[in-house]
Amino acid sequence: IHQLARAEEMRLAREEVARQYREELAAIEELELPPNPPDRIHAWHLFPIRLRLERLSVDRNRFMEELKKAGVGCSVHWRPLHLHPYYTKTFGWRKADLPVATALWPRLVSMPIFPGMRQDEIGTVVRAVVALCRRHRRRPGRR
Repeated sequence: IHQLARAEEMRLAREEVARQYREELAAIEELELPPNPPDRIHAWHLFPIRLRLERLSVDRNRFMEELKKAGVGCSVHWRPLHLHPYYTKTFGWRKADLPVATALWPRLVSMPIFPGMRQDEIGTVVRAVVALCRRHRRRPGRR
């Protein structure tokens, strides 16, 4: 309840972090950044990047391990419901039942974003992501 009075202030602070991420990471071809339609107000409670795995020589889990080794906390904030054991056992859902969510899931990484995030922290995240993408960039003609 105490934070409700500061909700917009905190949203604006996250929006600024998101703006910087989008600006600094826009040219990285190994990433797909979250959309930011101009006619919408985004909460930016998460900043999920999508790895373009066809352009990288590592999978999402290795990418995250290396980010964490570089001092960047990251995570995956959701698992498609049809991939949870309860739903597969109870309803018999399969990966093929929801192909878009199935394809998206192994590409998602949520980057750190919070009000009060300092410039040096943002810089650490950006440098680590850029370095990882460069190091693991798939060379043309190689699989």
